[in-house]
Amino acid sequence: MSEPSPNQNADCEGNILLVDDDSALLEAVTDLLEVNNFHVVTAIDGKTALEIMRDYTPDLIISDITMPIMDGYQFFDTVRQNSAWTPIPFIFLTARGQQMDVRTGYSLGADDYLVKPFEPEDLIIKVQARLKRVRAIQAATQTEVDHMKQQLIAIFSHELRTPLTCIYGYANILHEDHAVMDDRTMTQMLDEVADGAERLVRLVENLMLLVRIDSGVVGMEVVRYGTDVDLSGLLKRVVESFQPVADMRKVVLDLQIEGEPITRGMKHYLENIMKNLVDNGIKFCKRGGGLVRITLNTHKNQAVLTVSDDGIGIAPTNQARIFDRFEQIDRHEMEQQGVGLGLTLAKSLIEYHSGSIEVSSEPGKGSIFTVRLPLA
Repeated sequence: MSEPSPNQNADCEGNILLVDDDSALLEAVTDLLEVNNFHVVTAIDGKTALEIMRDYTPDLIISDITMPIMDGYQFFDTVRQNSAWTPIPFIFLTARGQQMDVRTGYSLGADDYLVKPFEPEDLIIKVQARLKRVRAIQAATQTEVDHMKQQLIAIFSHELRTPLTCIYGYANILHEDHAVMDDRTMTQMLDEVADGAERLVRLVENLMLLVRIDSGVVGMEVVRYGTDVDLSGLLKRVVESFQPVADMRKVVLDLQIEGEPITRGMKHYLENIMKNLVDNGIKFCKRGGGLVRITLNTHKNQAVLTVSDDGIGIAPTNQARIFDRFEQIDRHEMEQQGVGLGLTLAKSLIEYHSGSIEVSSEPGKGSIFTVRLPLA
Protein backbone atom coordinates (compact mmCIF):
# COMPACT_ATOMS: atom_id res chain seq x y z
CA MET A 1 0.00 0.00 0.00
CA SER A 2 1.28 3.48 -0.86
CA GLU A 3 0.48 6.51 1.25
CA PRO A 4 -0.81 9.80 -0.20
CA SER A 5 2.12 12.07 -0.94
CA PRO A 6 2.07 15.48 0.77
CA ASN A 7 4.09 16.95 -2.11
CA GLN A 8 2.10 15.99 -5.16
CA ASN A 9 3.02 17.50 -8.50
CA ALA A 10 0.65 20.39 -9.09
CA ASP A 11 0.84 19.74 -12.84
CA CYS A 12 -0.18 16.08 -12.66
CA GLU A 13 -3.14 14.89 -14.73
CA GLY A 14 -5.03 13.67 -11.67
CA ASN A 15 -4.89 11.74 -8.41
CA ILE A 16 -5.80 8.05 -8.75
CA LEU A 17 -6.67 5.56 -6.02
CA LEU A 18 -5.76 2.07 -7.29
CA VAL A 19 -7.19 -0.89 -5.35
CA ASP A 20 -6.10 -4.50 -6.06
CA ASP A 21 -4.81 -7.45 -4.04
CA ASP A 22 -2.34 -8.42 -6.79
CA SER A 23 0.92 -6.69 -5.87
CA ALA A 24 2.46 -7.28 -9.31
CA LEU A 25 -0.49 -5.70 -11.06
CA LEU A 26 -0.51 -2.80 -8.58
CA GLU A 27 3.09 -2.07 -9.43
CA ALA A 28 2.60 -2.40 -13.20
CA VAL A 29 -0.52 -0.20 -13.35
CA THR A 30 1.06 2.34 -11.01
CA ASP A 31 4.07 2.62 -13.32
CA LEU A 32 1.78 2.98 -16.34
CA LEU A 33 -0.27 5.76 -14.73
CA GLU A 34 2.75 7.61 -13.36
CA VAL A 35 4.45 7.56 -16.76
CA ASN A 36 1.33 9.33 -18.05
CA ASN A 37 1.68 11.97 -15.32
CA PHE A 38 -0.91 10.69 -12.83
CA HIS A 39 -0.30 10.57 -9.10
CA VAL A 40 -1.20 7.10 -7.74
CA VAL A 41 -2.08 5.89 -4.24
CA THR A 42 -2.60 2.12 -3.81
CA ALA A 43 -4.50 -0.19 -1.48
CA ILE A 44 -4.77 -3.98 -1.32
CA ASP A 45 -8.51 -4.20 -0.54
CA GLY A 46 -11.63 -2.09 -0.14
CA LYS A 47 -11.31 -1.71 3.64
CA THR A 48 -7.78 -0.32 3.34
CA ALA A 49 -8.90 2.00 0.54
CA LEU A 50 -11.67 3.43 2.72
CA GLU A 51 -9.17 4.10 5.49
CA ILE A 52 -7.04 6.03 3.01
CA MET A 53 -10.05 8.04 1.81
CA ARG A 54 -10.69 9.39 5.30
CA ASP A 55 -7.82 11.82 4.70
CA TYR A 56 -7.41 11.67 0.92
CA THR A 57 -9.99 12.27 -1.79
CA PRO A 58 -8.86 10.98 -5.19
CA ASP A 59 -9.99 12.36 -8.53
CA LEU A 60 -10.72 8.80 -9.78
CA ILE A 61 -10.85 5.26 -8.37
CA ILE A 62 -9.73 2.07 -10.16
CA SER A 63 -10.66 -1.11 -8.30
CA ASP A 64 -10.54 -4.87 -8.68
CA ILE A 65 -13.67 -6.84 -7.73
CA THR A 66 -12.37 -10.09 -6.19
CA MET A 67 -10.41 -9.04 -3.09
CA PRO A 68 -10.19 -10.25 0.52
CA ILE A 69 -11.83 -8.54 3.53
CA MET A 70 -13.92 -6.19 1.36
CA ASP A 71 -14.48 -6.91 -2.32
CA GLY A 72 -14.90 -4.33 -5.09
CA TYR A 73 -18.70 -4.38 -5.05
CA GLN A 74 -18.82 -3.66 -1.30
CA PHE A 75 -16.18 -0.99 -1.67
CA PHE A 76 -18.07 0.66 -4.52
CA ASP A 77 -21.35 0.60 -2.58
CA THR A 78 -19.72 2.20 0.47
CA VAL A 79 -18.12 4.93 -1.64
CA ARG A 80 -21.40 5.80 -3.31
CA GLN A 81 -23.19 6.01 0.05
CA ASN A 82 -20.99 8.96 1.00
CA SER A 83 -22.37 12.09 -0.71
CA ALA A 84 -18.91 13.71 -0.70
CA TRP A 85 -17.53 10.81 -2.77
CA THR A 86 -20.47 10.33 -5.12
CA PRO A 87 -19.00 12.45 -7.97
CA ILE A 88 -15.71 10.49 -8.03
CA PRO A 89 -15.48 8.38 -11.23
CA PHE A 90 -15.16 4.65 -10.49
CA ILE A 91 -13.66 2.11 -12.90
CA PHE A 92 -13.71 -1.64 -12.30
CA LEU A 93 -10.48 -3.31 -13.47
CA THR A 94 -10.96 -7.06 -13.07
CA ALA A 95 -10.42 -10.52 -14.50
CA ARG A 96 -14.16 -11.18 -14.21
CA GLY A 97 -15.01 -10.72 -17.85
CA GLN A 98 -18.23 -12.66 -18.22
CA GLN A 99 -21.07 -10.63 -19.71
CA MET A 100 -23.04 -11.03 -16.48
CA ASP A 101 -20.15 -9.57 -14.46
CA VAL A 102 -19.86 -6.59 -16.80
CA ARG A 103 -23.61 -5.97 -16.60
CA THR A 104 -23.49 -6.18 -12.81
CA GLY A 105 -20.71 -3.61 -12.68
CA TYR A 106 -22.58 -1.16 -14.87
CA SER A 107 -25.91 -1.81 -13.13
CA LEU A 108 -24.36 -0.82 -9.81
CA GLY A 109 -23.47 2.51 -11.35
CA ALA A 110 -19.79 2.11 -12.15
CA ASP A 111 -18.55 4.63 -14.69
CA ASP A 112 -16.55 2.07 -16.66
CA TYR A 113 -15.44 -1.57 -16.72
CA LEU A 114 -12.15 -2.97 -18.03
CA VAL A 115 -11.28 -6.68 -18.18
CA LYS A 116 -7.80 -8.12 -17.48
CA PRO A 117 -5.64 -8.59 -19.43
CA PHE A 118 -6.04 -5.18 -21.01
CA GLU A 119 -4.24 -2.91 -23.41
CA PRO A 120 -2.42 -0.11 -21.53
CA GLU A 121 -3.73 2.47 -24.00
CA ASP A 122 -7.32 1.42 -23.21
CA LEU A 123 -6.87 2.10 -19.51
CA ILE A 124 -5.24 5.48 -20.09
CA ILE A 125 -7.96 6.53 -22.54
CA LYS A 126 -10.72 5.52 -20.10
CA VAL A 127 -9.07 7.36 -17.21
CA GLN A 128 -8.48 10.51 -19.26
CA ALA A 129 -12.03 10.46 -20.64
CA ARG A 130 -13.62 10.11 -17.18
CA LEU A 131 -11.49 12.87 -15.68
CA LYS A 132 -12.19 15.14 -18.63
CA ARG A 133 -15.94 14.62 -18.18
CA VAL A 134 -15.77 15.34 -14.45
CA ARG A 135 -13.80 18.53 -15.00
CA ALA A 136 -16.25 19.71 -17.65
CA ILE A 137 -19.13 19.17 -15.19
CA GLN A 138 -17.20 20.93 -12.42
CA ALA A 139 -16.47 23.89 -14.68
CA ALA A 140 -20.11 24.17 -15.74
CA THR A 141 -21.26 23.89 -12.12
CA GLN A 142 -18.80 26.53 -10.98
CA THR A 143 -19.97 28.87 -13.73
CA GLU A 144 -23.55 28.37 -12.60
CA VAL A 145 -22.60 28.93 -8.96
CA ASP A 146 -20.71 32.11 -9.82
CA HIS A 147 -23.71 33.37 -11.80
CA MET A 148 -26.04 32.64 -8.89
CA LYS A 149 -23.69 34.39 -6.46
CA GLN A 150 -23.71 37.53 -8.58
CA GLN A 151 -27.48 37.29 -8.97
CA LEU A 152 -28.02 36.91 -5.23
CA ILE A 153 -25.67 39.79 -4.43
CA ALA A 154 -27.59 42.05 -6.82
CA ILE A 155 -31.01 40.96 -5.55
CA PHE A 156 -30.25 41.07 -1.84
CA SER A 157 -28.34 44.34 -2.02
CA HIS A 158 -31.41 45.88 -3.66
CA GLU A 159 -33.97 44.19 -1.42
CA LEU A 160 -32.08 45.13 1.74
CA ARG A 161 -30.74 48.54 0.81
CA THR A 162 -33.98 49.99 -0.57
CA PRO A 163 -36.19 49.56 2.53
CA LEU A 164 -33.32 50.25 4.93
CA THR A 165 -32.51 53.51 3.14
CA CYS A 166 -36.17 54.48 3.33
CA ILE A 167 -36.46 53.64 7.03
CA TYR A 168 -33.18 55.31 7.96
CA GLY A 169 -33.85 58.44 5.90
CA TYR A 170 -37.39 59.08 7.09
CA ALA A 171 -36.50 58.22 10.70
CA ASN A 172 -33.74 60.87 10.66
CA ILE A 173 -36.06 63.47 9.14
CA LEU A 174 -38.77 62.72 11.71
CA HIS A 175 -36.26 62.86 14.54
CA GLU A 176 -34.85 66.23 13.49
CA ASP A 177 -37.92 68.02 12.10
CA HIS A 178 -40.95 66.49 13.83
CA ALA A 179 -41.54 69.65 15.88
CA VAL A 180 -42.18 71.75 12.75
CA MET A 181 -43.80 69.04 10.65
CA ASP A 182 -47.53 68.97 9.91
CA ASP A 183 -49.54 65.86 10.76
CA ARG A 184 -50.17 64.87 7.14
CA THR A 185 -46.48 64.89 6.20
CA MET A 186 -45.56 63.02 9.37
CA THR A 187 -48.20 60.38 8.68
CA GLN A 188 -46.95 59.89 5.12
CA MET A 189 -43.40 59.41 6.33
CA LEU A 190 -44.46 56.98 9.04
CA ASP A 191 -46.38 55.01 6.42
CA GLU A 192 -43.23 54.78 4.29
CA VAL A 193 -41.23 53.60 7.31
CA ALA A 194 -43.89 50.97 8.06
CA ASP A 195 -43.90 49.80 4.42
CA GLY A 196 -40.11 49.43 4.44
CA ALA A 197 -40.18 47.50 7.70
CA GLU A 198 -42.95 45.22 6.40
CA ARG A 199 -40.90 44.52 3.28
CA LEU A 200 -37.91 43.48 5.40
CA VAL A 201 -40.07 41.32 7.64
CA ARG A 202 -41.53 39.59 4.57
CA LEU A 203 -38.02 38.91 3.24
CA VAL A 204 -36.87 37.40 6.54
CA GLU A 205 -40.04 35.29 6.86
CA ASN A 206 -39.62 33.92 3.32
CA LEU A 207 -35.99 32.99 3.95
CA MET A 208 -36.93 31.30 7.24
CA LEU A 209 -39.72 29.38 5.49
CA LEU A 210 -37.26 28.27 2.80
CA VAL A 211 -35.00 26.83 5.50
CA ARG A 212 -37.95 25.01 7.10
CA ILE A 213 -38.89 23.56 3.71
CA ASP A 214 -35.34 22.42 2.92
CA SER A 215 -34.92 20.86 6.36
CA GLY A 216 -38.13 18.83 6.03
CA VAL A 217 -39.84 20.55 8.97
CA VAL A 218 -42.76 21.73 6.84
CA GLY A 219 -43.45 18.24 5.52
CA MET A 220 -43.46 16.84 9.05
CA GLU A 221 -45.82 19.57 10.26
CA VAL A 222 -48.31 19.02 7.43
CA VAL A 223 -48.46 15.29 8.13
CA ARG A 224 -48.52 15.52 11.91
CA TYR A 225 -50.56 18.66 12.56
CA GLY A 226 -52.69 19.03 9.43
CA THR A 227 -56.41 19.74 9.92
CA ASP A 228 -59.42 20.32 7.67
CA VAL A 229 -59.19 23.82 6.17
CA ASP A 230 -62.05 25.76 4.56
CA LEU A 231 -60.41 27.13 1.42
CA SER A 232 -63.28 29.45 0.47
CA GLY A 233 -63.22 31.38 3.75
CA LEU A 234 -59.44 31.53 3.73
CA LEU A 235 -59.33 32.81 0.14
CA LYS A 236 -61.90 35.54 0.86
CA ARG A 237 -59.78 36.88 3.72
CA VAL A 238 -56.61 36.78 1.62
CA VAL A 239 -58.22 38.72 -1.24
CA GLU A 240 -59.65 41.27 1.20
CA SER A 241 -56.17 41.82 2.66
CA PHE A 242 -54.82 42.66 -0.82
CA GLN A 243 -57.64 45.06 -1.70
CA PRO A 244 -55.81 48.21 -0.51
CA VAL A 245 -52.74 47.30 -2.58
CA ALA A 246 -54.92 46.57 -5.62
CA ASP A 247 -56.79 49.89 -5.21
CA MET A 248 -53.51 51.78 -4.99
CA ARG A 249 -52.34 50.21 -8.25
CA LYS A 250 -55.80 50.56 -9.85
CA VAL A 251 -56.11 46.79 -10.23
CA VAL A 252 -59.49 45.03 -10.12
CA LEU A 253 -59.67 41.84 -8.07
CA ASP A 254 -62.44 39.57 -9.38
CA LEU A 255 -63.15 36.73 -6.93
CA GLN A 256 -65.44 33.84 -7.90
CA ILE A 257 -66.05 30.91 -5.53
CA GLU A 258 -68.24 27.86 -6.12
CA GLY A 259 -69.08 25.72 -3.09
CA GLU A 260 -67.00 25.37 0.06
CA PRO A 261 -64.05 23.11 -0.79
CA ILE A 262 -62.15 21.73 2.19
CA THR A 263 -58.64 20.29 2.07
CA ARG A 264 -56.35 18.76 4.67
CA GLY A 265 -53.28 20.71 5.70
CA MET A 266 -51.80 23.62 7.63
CA LYS A 267 -53.91 26.76 7.44
CA HIS A 268 -51.05 29.27 7.54
CA TYR A 269 -49.14 27.42 4.79
CA LEU A 270 -52.23 27.32 2.58
CA GLU A 271 -52.70 31.02 3.25
CA ASN A 272 -49.08 31.62 2.22
CA ILE A 273 -49.76 29.86 -1.11
CA MET A 274 -52.79 32.09 -1.80
CA LYS A 275 -50.96 35.26 -0.80
CA ASN A 276 -48.01 34.53 -3.07
CA LEU A 277 -50.24 33.85 -6.07
CA VAL A 278 -52.49 36.88 -5.56
CA ASP A 279 -49.50 39.14 -4.90
CA ASN A 280 -47.84 37.77 -8.05
CA GLY A 281 -50.99 38.48 -10.09
CA ILE A 282 -51.18 42.09 -8.87
CA LYS A 283 -47.49 42.70 -9.57
CA PHE A 284 -47.58 41.42 -13.14
CA CYS A 285 -51.02 42.44 -14.40
CA LYS A 286 -51.60 45.34 -16.77
CA ARG A 287 -50.44 48.59 -15.25
CA GLY A 288 -53.06 51.23 -14.45
CA GLY A 289 -56.31 49.33 -14.79
CA GLY A 290 -55.39 45.66 -14.80
CA LEU A 291 -57.57 42.71 -13.86
CA VAL A 292 -56.71 39.77 -11.61
CA ARG A 293 -59.33 37.03 -11.71
CA ILE A 294 -59.32 34.52 -8.83
CA THR A 295 -61.55 31.42 -8.95
CA LEU A 296 -62.07 28.50 -6.58
CA ASN A 297 -64.17 25.41 -7.31
CA THR A 298 -64.03 21.62 -7.19
CA HIS A 299 -63.38 19.04 -9.90
CA LYS A 300 -62.89 15.28 -9.58
CA ASN A 301 -62.20 15.21 -5.82
CA GLN A 302 -59.89 18.20 -6.06
CA ALA A 303 -60.11 21.82 -5.05
CA VAL A 304 -59.05 23.94 -8.02
CA LEU A 305 -57.70 27.46 -7.46
CA THR A 306 -56.81 29.67 -10.42
CA VAL A 307 -55.22 33.10 -10.41
CA SER A 308 -55.03 34.85 -13.76
CA ASP A 309 -53.72 38.26 -14.79
CA ASP A 310 -53.82 40.30 -17.99
CA GLY A 311 -50.17 41.28 -17.95
CA ILE A 312 -47.26 40.78 -20.32
CA GLY A 313 -47.28 37.00 -19.95
CA ILE A 314 -44.35 34.60 -19.79
CA ALA A 315 -42.39 33.35 -22.77
CA PRO A 316 -42.40 29.53 -23.19
CA THR A 317 -38.63 29.42 -22.66
CA ASN A 318 -39.03 31.06 -19.25
CA GLN A 319 -42.01 29.11 -17.94
CA ALA A 320 -39.87 26.24 -16.64
CA ARG A 321 -37.71 28.71 -14.68
CA ILE A 322 -40.32 30.70 -12.81
CA PHE A 323 -40.53 28.16 -9.97
CA ASP A 324 -36.75 28.17 -9.44
CA ARG A 325 -35.58 29.89 -6.28
CA PHE A 326 -34.23 33.43 -6.62
CA GLU A 327 -35.41 33.54 -10.24
CA GLN A 328 -36.82 36.83 -11.48
CA ILE A 329 -37.87 37.02 -15.12
CA ASP A 330 -37.08 40.41 -16.71
CA ARG A 331 -36.54 41.94 -13.27
CA HIS A 332 -34.90 45.08 -14.68
CA GLU A 333 -37.91 45.73 -16.91
CA MET A 334 -40.69 44.98 -14.42
CA GLU A 335 -39.02 46.64 -11.41
CA GLN A 336 -40.89 44.25 -9.13
CA GLN A 337 -40.00 43.82 -5.49
CA GLY A 338 -38.92 40.50 -4.05
CA VAL A 339 -36.05 38.07 -4.27
CA GLY A 340 -37.74 35.51 -6.49
CA LEU A 341 -38.96 33.14 -3.78
CA GLY A 342 -42.74 33.55 -3.96
CA LEU A 343 -43.50 30.91 -6.57
CA THR A 344 -40.73 28.65 -5.25
CA LEU A 345 -42.30 28.64 -1.79
CA ALA A 346 -45.81 28.23 -3.19
CA LYS A 347 -44.82 25.20 -5.28
CA SER A 348 -43.06 23.50 -2.37
CA LEU A 349 -45.97 24.11 0.01
CA ILE A 350 -48.47 22.86 -2.56
CA GLU A 351 -46.49 19.66 -3.09
CA TYR A 352 -46.26 19.09 0.67
CA HIS A 353 -50.08 19.22 0.64
CA SER A 354 -50.12 16.51 -2.08
CA GLY A 355 -51.16 19.07 -4.69
CA SER A 356 -49.81 20.45 -7.94
CA ILE A 357 -49.35 23.81 -9.67
CA GLU A 358 -49.03 24.65 -13.34
CA VAL A 359 -48.82 27.80 -15.43
CA SER A 360 -50.41 28.63 -18.75
CA SER A 361 -49.22 31.81 -20.43
CA GLU A 362 -48.70 33.59 -23.74
CA PRO A 363 -46.61 36.72 -24.18
CA GLY A 364 -48.93 39.74 -24.26
CA LYS A 365 -51.96 37.77 -23.06
CA GLY A 366 -51.27 37.34 -19.35
CA SER A 367 -50.79 34.22 -17.24
CA ILE A 368 -52.97 31.67 -15.47
CA PHE A 369 -51.71 29.75 -12.44
CA THR A 370 -53.73 26.67 -11.55
CA VAL A 371 -53.43 24.91 -8.19
CA ARG A 372 -55.02 21.53 -7.47
CA LEU A 373 -55.35 20.22 -3.92
CA PRO A 374 -57.04 17.00 -2.78
CA LEU A 375 -60.37 17.43 -1.02
CA ALA A 376 -60.49 16.30 2.61
